[in-house]
Amino acid sequence: MAGRSRARRVFHAIAIVIGAVAFAFLIDQLGWDALIAAMIGTGWWFVVMAALDLGSVMFDAGATYSFVRPYAPNVSYWRVFAAQASGVAINRLTPTNSMGEAIKITMLAEHAPTSAAVSAIVMFNLATFTVAIAAIVLGVPVTLLLLDLPGRTQTIVWIATVILIGVFVSLLVVARRGAIGTLIGAAQRIHLVSVARADRWRIKVADIDHHVKQFGRPGARRGIAFVLASRTLSWIGTIVVMIAALVPLTSPLVVANLSLGILITFLSNIVPLGLGIADGTNYALYGVLGSTGPIGLVYTMIGRARTCVLAAMGLVVLAITTLVDRRAR
Repeated sequence: MAGRSRARRVFHAIAIVIGAVAFAFLIDQLGWDALIAAMIGTGWWFVVMAALDLGSVMFDAGATYSFVRPYAPNVSYWRVFAAQASGVAINRLTPTNSMGEAIKITMLAEHAPTSAAVSAIVMFNLATFTVAIAAIVLGVPVTLLLLDLPGRTQTIVWIATVILIGVFVSLLVVARRGAIGTLIGAAQRIHLVSVARADRWRIKVADIDHHVKQFGRPGARRGIAFVLASRTLSWIGTIVVMIAALVPLTSPLVVANLSLGILITFLSNIVPLGLGIADGTNYALYGVLGSTGPIGLVYTMIGRARTCVLAAMGLVVLAITTLVDRRAR
């Protein structure tokens, strides 16, 4: 146990260094003056955005807390909040928007069984994906009905939507069957691992798969409700960004931003802050949604300023938590 705890501290220290370097690099690429101008230019609206982002992270922490507490009743909400905020920071600053999940798990594993920590993060991500897919399924058809988008754009949107729905259904099926056990079985079938090793691994992950199978059942619905509350704050934040960027708040444009915007986010998560991807996509999208491309770029820059503030907050939380844990030992 002492060795694992020491390994976690080293891992967190490395994550802090990587996050700080990535943050500095991204600030250099974006331009400090441009970010400050985006913050000052929005005035008090930026304070409202920051408050909404903080509230969203707190609701996300509430969701993870709901998922982990049945198996770790002694874990505190603030430990979960620290894990969530730290993981979000690393996600935003590294490619694929997923590397911070390991930070969340290791921070929770300091105060909860590893199986409970892993399953809580898996269920949180499933809940987040569920709400996002629901918004896309409801919003995309409405957007295409209200707006006269070019045929090629409609085709791309429908293809992306169908792919995401397919991925979501596949994830639910795998989760119900036992997510990690299913992956181990697949690796065994293609001879990546031996039968004996696969059997040993299945025993080790049995608790995790058992916990994840509870997703969607009454005991887990509170966590899903927290995720829905978090996403609601995020959607309100999106509307606030539109106001700050002087985007005309027409019903079709708002609906498109809250549904097609999720597709753009998924796509731009390939690189930190969506550099290059979010700019071009929002420029084109706003051009066909009845606004203008330059306004789409302003919207993107304000969104990045929000993300930088959130990432900075998460890095500070990670550093403080790591230091406190070290002194406590």
